[in-house]
Amino acid sequence: MRGVFHRFEAGEEILDPGSLRNGKLFKYYNRETMAAVATAALLFSETPPPADTPFFYATGETESCKFFELIRQKVDCEHFSSRFYVDEILPRISPLVQFKMMRNMVSCMVAIENGLKGDNSLILDSASALLYAALSSPYSGEVIIGAGKMYADDVVECGLAFVLPSELAGHRMLGSDSRAIDFFREEVWR
Repeated sequence: MRGVFHRFEAGEEILDPGSLRNGKLFKYYNRETMAAVATAALLFSETPPPADTPFFYATGETESCKFFELIRQKVDCEHFSSRFYVDEILPRISPLVQFKMMRNMVSCMVAIENGLKGDNSLILDSASALLYAALSSPYSGEVIIGAGKMYADDVVECGLAFVLPSELAGHRMLGSDSRAIDFFREEVWR
């Protein structure tokens, strides 16, 4: 198992669009996507993965979405409902912003940037689910697992690792309620 964990502080520049293979896609990146692409570049710098390598990624809930805070400031909270959001607010949101908010955006952009065409799965903030996804992969070699978390203050953390599914058997985070980013923060591959 070998991996990379990185924490990007608020205001820290994460990624230069000029360093991307397809810089045109940068406009679709949020901070977590930037962090994941930058972290993948570090992990893959020595050994790029084969194109058919499976990639399993867990994204953490953003602690506070500035976008929704702005909506709440402009809308009387007593009248804020999902129906009101769909009928009145959503049509006013730029499709570019909507695209950045898609849950699978991070794993898709990492896959596109690195030519990964194997299985690709998104998990919501569960270390156990992330490890079980890797464990159940029928792939015969190393798989890639990753996790990211954006915080209300614009700090973002990301970790990625190459693992053999057999290395995860019996891991203490299987069946736990641990967040996926904790697997990487603890740097278990060292």
